Amino acid sequence: MAASQPEPGTAERGVIRAVTWNCHGSIGADRRCDPDRTLATIARLGPDILALQEVDGRSHLGRRQRAFETLGQELLKTAGSQIVEARTVPREDRDYGHLLWSRWPIVSATIHTLPEPGVEPRAAIEAVVAAPSGHLRVLAFHLGLLRRQRRAQAQFLAERVDARDVPTLAMGDGNDLRLGGALHGALAPRLPVHTAPRSFPARWPMLRLDRIYASEGFSLVTHGPGHASRPASDHLAVMADLAWPEIV
Repeated sequence: MAASQPEPGTAERGVIRAVTWNCHGSIGADRRCDPDRTLATIARLGPDILALQEVDGRSHLGRRQRAFETLGQELLKTAGSQIVEARTVPREDRDYGHLLWSRWPIVSATIHTLPEPGVEPRAAIEAVVAAPSGHLRVLAFHLGLLRRQRRAQAQFLAERVDARDVPTLAMGDGNDLRLGGALHGALAPRLPVHTAPRSFPARWPMLRLDRIYASEGFSLVTHGPGHASRPASDHLAVMADLAWPEIV
């Protein structure tokens, strides 16, 4: 079921919209690199919290230079919003990596280097967001392509969840071909509320690469693929409107 646009004031009533999207360097189905289309798609998806993978300024691969700066400048036009960047492949004006955006203030943030990097370095963003209903811990990730990499990286994420006692989201591209793979096995026992619709390839989605996990007490109001993202990447965005845990 695709998520619908939240009504004004939804966040104040304890519902937040989480979106994770691998934007494929802003290259869409037409094979054009179009950062403006990426930004327009994000606006249509309407996130409160956004994990965006493959922010890519590698112009020698057909992307646009200064991708982090281009996207960040526009995303930060939302008053009060903040960004945390994980530039995993740094090059002058051609950085590659992923980012976490929040429409609310970010209280603290850490970039974790993930184990088993392989050919491409991998990182996770850990941040605490001052959401309207309270502090929210968010883990944003983009895991490796090999099974042994994902196993070690998923376990690392799970250990970060174990160490915390605030409401938590983990979201990103897990590159896990099976729902029951290493990522799900590590996170689902700790973050049992989850959505993992088929999101790749965007044209004919078959694989559940992109996931959102939430801690016990959250409930899914609406969730599913963001079909508005289909023309803009090789991944569909994954969306979840989550009702905040009730305080007992």
